[in-house]
Amino acid sequence: MDTIWSKESDAILKVGRSLKDVGVCNWALTKEETLMALDQLETEGIAILGGDVYEMQRENLQSNYDNWYCDRGENESKSAFVSRSIAKAREYVSNYKLNRDAEYYFAIVPKS
Repeated sequence: MDTIWSKESDAILKVGRSLKDVGVCNWALTKEETLMALDQLETEGIAILGGDVYEMQRENLQSNYDNWYCDRGENESKSAFVSRSIAKAREYVSNYKLNRDAEYYFAIVPKS
């Protein structure tokens, strides 16, 4: 697979399941994988622009249309944006209400 975001981001995110089959150039990660990836992306200084939620339905991942986003403030430094965007993503994923019967995955959109 070609580079999607950057070599650094792709190396972290490709632990997830490919979304190529649903026409999306990204990976979907479990909650635990997502939280670990956010730690690694923060260490690399990579901000998160947002993300999407996917559900496993009949052996296939499908978007459930839940998502979050984070824009950089007008006078916000890069490091402040990285910290704030990671914190927002971590909060969204950590607090996402999981239905016991559903299997959820998160696709992260890192800043390239």
